[in-house]
Amino acid sequence: MKDNKGQALVEFIIILPIFLLLIISVIDFGNIISKKYSLENDIDTIYDLYKNEEYQNIDEYAKEKNLTVNYKKQDEFLKIELSKDINIMSPILNIIFGKDYKITVEKSIYE
Repeated sequence: MKDNKGQALVEFIIILPIFLLLIISVIDFGNIISKKYSLENDIDTIYDLYKNEEYQNIDEYAKEKNLTVNYKKQDEFLKIELSKDINIMSPILNIIFGKDYKITVEKSIYE
């Protein structure tokens, strides 16, 4: 019989980097989803400020949270677009999305 004591260690060393890349990718993907959910809450806050005509507070709020706010007027609707850049750490998601990924949410308001 052969001695197979080192075989498990070699297999573990081969699989470990792949496993770690997958774990980091899952964490980054969860971060993207969390930031998008946070942006959806932020757009509701900005909508409330816009509705109350507190335009200076909108700029301060966006600057504080490093957000980009765009307004587009279309007929009787106002579309508020909110975006934020996030840095992706995972090499796998860097290939798919790029180093900086822009999350964008929008809301249309009938005026």
